[in-house]
Amino acid sequence: MSELRRRDFRLIPGANQDNSLLLDDREPAKERRQTHTKTLDYSSGTSVVEQRQDLEPKLAKKRFRTFRILVTFFGTSHTRSELGYVELDEELKAQELERASTQLGFALKLLVVLLVLVGAAMVLSTSFVPSLGAKGTGSPFAIFERQLLWIMAGLAAFFIVSRLNPKRLAPYARLMIIPVILLLLLVLVPGVGVAVSGSSRWVGFSFLRIQPSEAAKLAVVLYLAGFLTPAVPERLRSLRAVFPAIWLVGLAAFLVLAEPDMGTSLVLGTILLGVFFLAGMRMRIYIPFVLTTVTLAIVAAFYEPYRRQRLLSFLHPWQNRLADSYQEVQGLVAFATGGTTGVGLGAGSAKWGYLPNSQTDFIFAILGQEAGFIGCMVVLAALVALCVVVMRIGLRAGSRFEYLLCAGVAIWIGSQTAFNVGAVLGVFPVTGVPLPLISAGGSSLTILLVSLGLVYGVARRPGQVFAVGNSKKHNRAKHSVS
Repeated sequence: MSELRRRDFRLIPGANQDNSLLLDDREPAKERRQTHTKTLDYSSGTSVVEQRQDLEPKLAKKRFRTFRILVTFFGTSHTRSELGYVELDEELKAQELERASTQLGFALKLLVVLLVLVGAAMVLSTSFVPSLGAKGTGSPFAIFERQLLWIMAGLAAFFIVSRLNPKRLAPYARLMIIPVILLLLLVLVPGVGVAVSGSSRWVGFSFLRIQPSEAAKLAVVLYLAGFLTPAVPERLRSLRAVFPAIWLVGLAAFLVLAEPDMGTSLVLGTILLGVFFLAGMRMRIYIPFVLTTVTLAIVAAFYEPYRRQRLLSFLHPWQNRLADSYQEVQGLVAFATGGTTGVGLGAGSAKWGYLPNSQTDFIFAILGQEAGFIGCMVVLAALVALCVVVMRIGLRAGSRFEYLLCAGVAIWIGSQTAFNVGAVLGVFPVTGVPLPLISAGGSSLTILLVSLGLVYGVARRPGQVFAVGNSKKHNRAKHSVS
């Protein structure tokens, strides 16, 4: 490429006259334009010369894409800077990034609406019997009507939050975990926290009850994103530097475990481990930390007798099918009777008193019975696609805070889906984790939609493609491109 001469190029229209050159073995554009006659195109009312002038920037960019491939394989960075391709290269990359972010934002909205509609249909199908058995209600649609109100509130919150700039939350992100911890403490106060089935997880009255443990997931994601944004290399080189984050997230997980709610505690721990990994923590620190966290989780699981019995019965469910493993066995039976295509929406039999919590924790079993294997695969594919879209939006974010925010939400959705589906299929012990955007529950649905609204706000304001980590290989690649 060093043998290229100036006469082999023509000037880009509208670019600098000294360095913005493109490959063209014909005469300069200005002289060529003057040689053409001004022929009128009667179909459009414009001259051929004017049409050609409008097409020249498009032709220049098209030729530049071809020449960029040649420079990439045969040229050097010095050649690129001399020929003035840096400015046009950055412009094309910005256009491609904006187009990709628009597509990802549309995919995010489409997946959210699809999953919420599927969840509403499944809640309608599974909530007849629980609604009739609820105190103070005689309508079989009581639970569905309440869920429909939460769906409308959650979607409204999604579109409102999506108009905000997530970068403005960065200075206050670390403070949002404090009120959540206070609410988690308030839940444990006798007479204040609302207990259902032996677990004190709610605060409020009537149907206006919120679950602070669900808000803790969003608070932990925001806190970790804000904590790991400034001074990143220093904070990820030693365990002492990240001890404040470990202490606060551990405190939130301990308070949730005391409700008791082991499933949400596992989700919080998974978010902590996943964000640390994607933030670029050194492996010599990360691996011992993971082993220590897993050991503490096992000790906490076997500390309480009822949790120990549940974990041990999980290994042999059919031996305890009438006691501790009753719900798990009924979920397997419901899922197995669905076959490939299912028995039809609303025609399942497990929800008629055979399977407890069929509209919340075990709604995936009813989905397998009524929609079959194909319906389950469609829902799982949509949830996996949602995680992928959220992560890709984070990789195109304009700041590290936004990237870590999207990464935390993706880990949140992915881990919660794995724990719920694994419990229904007998792969994991039953931990009481809802299926994201599908299970009945106002707090979990609304808070997750708020989190996805923040992610959509990131997609509306794309930056440059974010590079994960601080490896030497990435730094060499970055310098070679520039």
